[in-house]
Amino acid sequence: MGGFGTWDAISRWTSLFAAAVPVCGGGDTAKASSIKDIPLWAFHGDKDKVVLTSRSRDMIAALKKHGGNPSYTEYLNTGHNAWTATYSNPELFKWLFAQSKSKKKK
Repeated sequence: MGGFGTWDAISRWTSLFAAAVPVCGGGDTAKASSIKDIPLWAFHGDKDKVVLTSRSRDMIAALKKHGGNPSYTEYLNTGHNAWTATYSNPELFKWLFAQSKSKKKK
């Protein structure tokens, strides 16, 4: 439940996280307004048959609707194993470690 767990955790404890990286998940779009300010980069495979790609797309759209600025990467010809490409991407880790909770308070 990694991707779903990520969306759920940031929705429940909005002040705890400096950033989030949900992979192949989805969340409650009704909670998008409460998490719109959390830096977020979501990933999904376009051929995922375990978790529909629309789950990530819907969350990204909901965040943008509420003024959020999430990043989203959808891998072509990729099923549910989007984490291999995600965690092999050095740009993800540069981005992730550049985030801080203090930046959100400015």
